[in-house]
Amino acid sequence: MKKLLLIFAFFTSQIYSQTNSLYMPFEIKDAIKNETRTLNGLPGKNYWQNKSDYKINVEVNTETGLLIGEEKIKYYNNSPDSLKRIVIRLYQDIAKTNASRNWYVNAKHLNNGVELKELIVNNKSYDLSDTSKNVFRGSTNLNVRLKEILPPNSELSLEIKWQFVIPNDFKIRMGNYGDGNFFVAYWYPQIAVFDDIDGWDNQDYQGTVEFYNDFNNYDIQIKIPAGFLAWATGELQNADKVLRKDIFDKYEKAKISDETIRIVTQEDYKKGSVTSENKKNIWHFVANNVTDFSFALSKSYNWDGASVIVDNQTGRRALTDVVYKDGTIHYENAAQYSRESIKYLSYEFPGFPYPYSHVTSYCNGNKGGGMETPMMANDGAPEKLANHVGLIFHEIAHNYFPFMMGTNERKYAWMDEGWASFLPRDVVDKFVPSHDYLKGEVDGFQNTAGREAELPPMVVSYSHLTTFSRTGFYDRPSVAYYQLKELLGDELFKKAILEYINRWFGKHPIPLDFFNTINEVAKEDLSWFWKPWFYEFGYPDLTIENVENLYGKISVKVVKLGNIPTNVKVIFEFDDGTNETIEKSANVWKDGNHSISINIESNKKLNKVIVGDKHIPDSIEGNNVFEVSTN
Repeated sequence: MKKLLLIFAFFTSQIYSQTNSLYMPFEIKDAIKNETRTLNGLPGKNYWQNKSDYKINVEVNTETGLLIGEEKIKYYNNSPDSLKRIVIRLYQDIAKTNASRNWYVNAKHLNNGVELKELIVNNKSYDLSDTSKNVFRGSTNLNVRLKEILPPNSELSLEIKWQFVIPNDFKIRMGNYGDGNFFVAYWYPQIAVFDDIDGWDNQDYQGTVEFYNDFNNYDIQIKIPAGFLAWATGELQNADKVLRKDIFDKYEKAKISDETIRIVTQEDYKKGSVTSENKKNIWHFVANNVTDFSFALSKSYNWDGASVIVDNQTGRRALTDVVYKDGTIHYENAAQYSRESIKYLSYEFPGFPYPYSHVTSYCNGNKGGGMETPMMANDGAPEKLANHVGLIFHEIAHNYFPFMMGTNERKYAWMDEGWASFLPRDVVDKFVPSHDYLKGEVDGFQNTAGREAELPPMVVSYSHLTTFSRTGFYDRPSVAYYQLKELLGDELFKKAILEYINRWFGKHPIPLDFFNTINEVAKEDLSWFWKPWFYEFGYPDLTIENVENLYGKISVKVVKLGNIPTNVKVIFEFDDGTNETIEKSANVWKDGNHSISINIESNKKLNKVIVGDKHIPDSIEGNNVFEVSTN
């Protein structure tokens, strides 16, 4: 018995020492103490999360952009806490004159935000004009004091009526793009997340950082004029009722076709309404266990679709459809780029079957940029093919990170943007062989690393208000994942990421859950890697301090001047034009040493030695070449 206790104490101390070597804020310590989180990266035995059921009826005036909605919400309190208030997000209040924003906006583009018409909680009406007692409306959050406390393991109902004008000037991630084309996101009053780390998420939406949502169920009916098509998160329940018969047939064909089906073309529009001939149609969508809901509208866009088997065991397919203005560059092939993206994610990396029924990429007509919501993407139209394929893949990849694992993008943007930047490489380089995707990621990081305004990723994202926030959200974590892949090897790297997905699918992981899951699968404390890449200020920089060439043995001393560890590549160039390359993973720096020796045997005359290459970040490239003296 004593021996067993000693063994248990040893392993427990190992886990604790592993985790304690990374900085742990008080909120995280409390979660581990409360056993909602663990020190080995698994959800704790007391882990919980709340959720909602949304039933929404919405009508869009496609002439004015006015959106009028009413919703019924059932909110489930699965927490151990008694809730005295509810926090409701009103995202479009960011356009209010007195809202807090991350950048200047011309006053002519501002408005009154969301106009609330009615709020009823548990059949009790609230006076929205009386902000002194039960309601407080801040920048983009509405705090509602409950008239009756909501105890643990209970539920409440809300009814809300509201309206706002879909913006055509101040468009952040959504908007009215003119000529009857809309992408509508962040549009409904939404209950904020109440979790085991922070309680209520009270961060206002200020424009730069994105979102953090529970896994909810949605039943949505969208009323729009005849002739307008709608695409949305979830499954269309009445396609045969709202689509013209020949359009419906092509839509059904696309769901089982490897080849692109032109579901709606300009010729189809010329034949008459592509929808049913009712004055107005109601499009009915249902989506379960997803983190958000968006929809898009058009009366003139092309609609292409293909599909791909995402799970060989079940034969389940996912529709990869695209919606775009006729003639938009590259989009005639975009359904296939989307298909290849889903196929790669499902079978190659991370190798987890795409979990949803479709992904719709809607082109808003801008030159570039994109925004994701579950099963939907609001994309621009980059002129370069590599950028186009990368954008399509990037936004689709967000269905894995953060939508399968509901990470808090407001605090940890790198937990999804880093992955969405890491993942497209193989597919982009497949379609554009002359492009070097990884070089672009490395350049983006090394050119800004070490600047005063460049903050480590673990600084909460809503505090990244510098011009280099993209480095912390996208480039630095993306390159870190490449380095981690080289460190662990392809097989172990994939195994570790799949374990992370399986543990946290449909849940809310935090960075420590990710780090500790990888540590556990790798059977190694990788704190020496996590700390500099994610927690510390700094930059990567390798140099060659000395070269010795004696009796056919060449020894090179490589020094790590920067604090961020990278893999090592040393190239020996000889007088006869040949060269020899030695590569080491970043593992050579795990013991805290600042230099290593690279040795080869050769009787050839050595001209120069080079450390690094275009795929290894190095912020000071001027010290990477050692010229051998000819004396």
